[in-house]
Amino acid sequence: RHQLSQLKSIDQDAEAILVMLTNELYDHVENDFLLVIDDYHLLDDVPVISDLLNRFLQLVDDNCHVLLSSRTLPALTDVTLMVAREQVAGLSHAELAFVPREVQALYAQNYHQHLSDDTAREFIEQTGGWITGMILSNLPGITRVSGVDTFAYLGHQVLDQQPEPVREFLIRTSLPEEFNSEFCDIVLSPLYSEPQNWFVLMNLIFEKNLFVLPLGEDGRWLRYHPLFREFLQTRLREERPQEVHPILERMVTAYEKVGEWEKAYFTCKQLNAPESLAGVIERSGTFMLQTALVTLEGWINSLPPSIVRTRPGLISLQGAILAMKGNLDQSNDMLSSAVARYRKSRDVSGLTLALVRRAHTLRLLGNYDPSLKDVEEALQRAGSDTDLQAVYAEALRIKGLNLFRLGQSRRAGEELEHSLSLYTELKETGSIPKLLVETAMVHATTGDVESAKALYQEALQIWRAEKNLYSQADTLNNLAVLYHQLGEYEFASEAYEDGLVCARNSRNQRAESLLLAGLGDLYSEIEDFEAAGQAYEQAESIAGGLSGFFVSNYLMLARANLALLQDDTQTSAQILRSFRKKLDTNPSAYERGLWALLQGRNHLLKHENKKAISLLREGKDCFVQDGRESESQWCLVWMIAAYDQAGQIENARVEFRELLALRNKPAHAVLITLHQAYPYLKALQNDPQIGKSLGGLLEKSKWLGERIFSIRRTLRRHTRSIQLPAAGLTIRAFGRAEVSVNGRTLVMSDWRTKSVRDLFFYFLFRQEAATKEQIGEALWPETTDPQALKWRFKDEIYRLRRAVGKNAIMFDEVYYRFNRTLDYEYDVEAFESHLVRAHKTKDVTRRIEWLQKAVDLVQGPYLKEADAFWAVEERERLRQIYASALEELAHLYLDTNQLDRCLSTCQLALTQDRYNEVICQLEMRAYAALGDRASIVRRYKACKAALKEGLGISPSQETEALYRDLTA
Repeated sequence: RHQLSQLKSIDQDAEAILVMLTNELYDHVENDFLLVIDDYHLLDDVPVISDLLNRFLQLVDDNCHVLLSSRTLPALTDVTLMVAREQVAGLSHAELAFVPREVQALYAQNYHQHLSDDTAREFIEQTGGWITGMILSNLPGITRVSGVDTFAYLGHQVLDQQPEPVREFLIRTSLPEEFNSEFCDIVLSPLYSEPQNWFVLMNLIFEKNLFVLPLGEDGRWLRYHPLFREFLQTRLREERPQEVHPILERMVTAYEKVGEWEKAYFTCKQLNAPESLAGVIERSGTFMLQTALVTLEGWINSLPPSIVRTRPGLISLQGAILAMKGNLDQSNDMLSSAVARYRKSRDVSGLTLALVRRAHTLRLLGNYDPSLKDVEEALQRAGSDTDLQAVYAEALRIKGLNLFRLGQSRRAGEELEHSLSLYTELKETGSIPKLLVETAMVHATTGDVESAKALYQEALQIWRAEKNLYSQADTLNNLAVLYHQLGEYEFASEAYEDGLVCARNSRNQRAESLLLAGLGDLYSEIEDFEAAGQAYEQAESIAGGLSGFFVSNYLMLARANLALLQDDTQTSAQILRSFRKKLDTNPSAYERGLWALLQGRNHLLKHENKKAISLLREGKDCFVQDGRESESQWCLVWMIAAYDQAGQIENARVEFRELLALRNKPAHAVLITLHQAYPYLKALQNDPQIGKSLGGLLEKSKWLGERIFSIRRTLRRHTRSIQLPAAGLTIRAFGRAEVSVNGRTLVMSDWRTKSVRDLFFYFLFRQEAATKEQIGEALWPETTDPQALKWRFKDEIYRLRRAVGKNAIMFDEVYYRFNRTLDYEYDVEAFESHLVRAHKTKDVTRRIEWLQKAVDLVQGPYLKEADAFWAVEERERLRQIYASALEELAHLYLDTNQLDRCLSTCQLALTQDRYNEVICQLEMRAYAALGDRASIVRRYKACKAALKEGLGISPSQETEALYRDLTA
């Protein structure tokens, strides 16, 4: 203390003071200690202080630890050398930020309050985890530190310490949520008499760490801490109130320029200028209709009604919104009003856009000719105006869709391709996926299915990236229809189901009704008529509340088809008579063709062959005109059947040769129709000219018909939208064997003996038919006498059929097999079906879902009580598949950071193979991600011990290297 009192100059006496201080510390302080220097940034720019601290760090002993709390990196001379010697470390603001659980612990400790998880998360969002911000917080429900004023603290400690240019910049940039140099140039330049270097100012406030965070990978945008931004805004309104309005106006301009419409809207709202706000809404309309329909509607509804009623731009937007919601008649009225107002004011731009919107509504109403008339006027007005090229492209799109509905598919494709190329050139990314879907739809109709599939997937990828559920629903519907046309039933079902989820979550009722109609068509085709009826009923209940003809009309025809598939000519005739009245007012070639096809089949069922031929020919002509190859093939097959039934064999041959001559046809469309028409075609197999070729096709259709039963079982496992009755026969082979018939579980007295039950499971195991001798060799090798085998087999097959059902086992000449056409559910088949689905999908989330469903079915070893060779062999095969599925699932859970599920899956996998090093590696990686070093060590030691004790080997080099990396 005496030497300090004699201090004359810190510059001259610094060395002596430091030597004295470090000696005192060495003599009197033996333990490690911490020296904290808070707010060091206030002194860091004073060279003598920086030198003093640097020298102190050189002289002090190793038991001294210095903590510098600073908003900037300290400018110490030897800091680089200390870093090299690993004598210094740093913590950034991100590392010092509190996380929710730490906030909860802090408040429990300091204020004896419990914060809920939601409140803690809100707290972190409001304060960024900044400790001072939390202590000064004004959040409701939180005890605030008494005697401390947040804004006074920030003013005295932060803002008032800055040079005037920096202080001015901080205040003026407080209104936007974030800003960059280009934004500052648009918004702030008029406030300065000379050009400013915005980048230098931004860099300065960032280096000084003035509660500002960089955004994006390049850090070109900055954002203030919420509390600090609120404080700066208060100062701006207190000190420079005249600048607030001009800054907000130019912010609106800046946001509009880059398409940030929601920011433009909320910024403009602060101006309290309804007319200006209406202008922003009108200009945002096209974009917001595609991406935020509900938000846009809310904006319009928030305006004074007098403004909405007098601005044709808002009326036009309301009409477009009503169309998207399915209120087509109201939409047409609104848009007609907008068109009339624009004509009166001679606003070409607004009129052209309103015409295109009305054309879209008219198309949905089924008024194709009026729609085309609006389109042609819009194309004429927009063609020479460079500012209206996006509207021109949209008009081409509407034209193409009209032509498609009118049966002119080839012309429709040309218009849609032209529209797509224009949108691509204009870089209108919001419209491109929509055009991809619609162009794909035309490709699929004309038979180019591979192009269609690629276009749908490309569009779907874009919609998913944008989280646009409304458009995903439409795209998934079209993709599902395509899969259905190709006979890929499982993919079709999955797309329909996924589409329904998207449609319901986005309130896209039109897509929902179409998806349900498509699902009904799928179930009709696989002959699950009850499920089809449910799907159609749901679709009808939704379509009944929608304007327009197409969905409701199609559902009538779908119901007629369902009746025909069940040979119900009375119901189908009644429906088709009602529909006939609609054809005069609806010029759709597709719907007329579909009606003629169904009416022709109805007459064929009633043996009215001449009427059937005439109508089937009419249907074929409509589909050919429409460019629809699949539907044309349906007509050809039924025409062949009708000609044969009418005794016109030569005409049947002509139609069959035409069927064979078609190119680019999905074979499924022909095969499923041949399957349905088989009773009328089987006699033609004996025809000397076409019998052989027809017989080959009918054999393939027969195979498809047999496959339908397994498809129906598979789809039952995956359906989410249709309530299907449980299978009549339920079989469990994983774990304890169990069989239920109509909901009642069979007990051993039903089987009489275990041998009978084993016989049943053996039939399930064998995919192909077997003789009783083959069965006896596998199940009863001790029974060698042929007569004894005959009587034993007869007795046990009788007991099996009595327990499960007389149709359970089929007999064909000398062969026996399980009847796979029964309504049954078998866990082993379901297990393997789920794995097939998992490996077909490229979507990681979906793959995880199917793998998890598969492994959940395994409740124990396959037929664990059976000891026959075939059962043991099958048990091992399934065990290996199960172990592989668990390993793959654990990998996927780790890759998607679902660490707890990864670890629980690994535990299951180890019950199958305790020596699996891959599982051990996955566990160690998962524990590393959790920061649990002790568990890494524990799992490694357990793996090492298991390998040593069980196999006498050490872990692989890969496992050893991973362990070293994770514990280093």
